[in-house]
Amino acid sequence: MAEQLRFERPPVHAVSLALLFDTLPKLQTLDLAQLRVDWREDYPILRESTPMPAWQASEQDDVEFVRSGLSWPMALCSLTTEAGDREVRFQQDRFVLKWNLSDGENPYPGYQALKAELLAKFDQFSKLSQSVSGVLPRVKRADVTYTNKIPGVSAHQAMAGVLTGWKSESSFPFRVPDYCGFRVHYDESELDPRVAVLIGVDSAVTEPSDGEFTEGASLIIDAESQVDTEDDFTDRMDRAHEVVAGAFLEVTSDGMRSQWGEIK
Repeated sequence: MAEQLRFERPPVHAVSLALLFDTLPKLQTLDLAQLRVDWREDYPILRESTPMPAWQASEQDDVEFVRSGLSWPMALCSLTTEAGDREVRFQQDRFVLKWNLSDGENPYPGYQALKAELLAKFDQFSKLSQSVSGVLPRVKRADVTYTNKIPGVSAHQAMAGVLTGWKSESSFPFRVPDYCGFRVHYDESELDPRVAVLIGVDSAVTEPSDGEFTEGASLIIDAESQVDTEDDFTDRMDRAHEVVAGAFLEVTSDGMRSQWGEIK
C-alpha cells in the first residue's frame, strides 16, 4: 500500500501495475525479441496468447478480418519467472508488471520496488518500440490493482462489513450463500476526479500453515488514473496508488489492520 500505510504482515496477495498507451499498429512480436534475450535470466518462461481487447473506447468496435496476405495482430506476450510469482506482459497498447504471493515464500516487496522495476522495463520496451516503429509509446492511463486476502472472514460478512463501516452489529441479512461477490465502481474518486476506483469482494478459500482450509474473502481495489499530455505518467501512477491506499483504509477495520501489524 502507500508508503505511509505499512504492515508487518501485509495482506497483499497480488499486485498489478499497468501502463496503457495508444496502439502501435506497426509493432510485431519479433521486433521485441531483444527483450526476451535481456530478461531471460529473471523471466525464462515465454507465452504468447490472443491479445486483450483494446482499452480505448474509440478502438473497441474496430473489427478487421484476417485475410490471406495480411499480417496477424501482435500477440499478448507474457514473460514469467520459474516460480510464477512475477510476470511481465505487453502488447501493442499496454505494458504490465504483475506480482503474486507464491506459497507464502515471496514477501511483498512494496509498491516502490515494483514501480521501479516496471519503469525500468517499460523504458527498454519504449526505446525498442520507437526504434522499430518510429513511434514512442505515449502513456494515457496508469492502473494500480491490489488483491488482498482476508482469512477467517467470509465474503458475505466482508460485504456487510464494508457497506456498514464494520459496525459491531452488522450482519448479512440473508442465509449463507454458496458464493458471494460484489463490486462498487466510481468514475471519479474522492481524492482525485481523474482517477476511477473499483472496490470488490469475492469468496475465497485460504490454506494456513497447518494445512486446513478456512473460509475467507478476497478484497480487490483497482484504480485507473487518466494521464494527459502535460502529465508525468509516473506521478499519475502514484496518484492511483494513493487512491487504492485510501480506499483500503475506508473498507477495512481497525481490528483487521491491527492483526496485520499496522506500523504507525
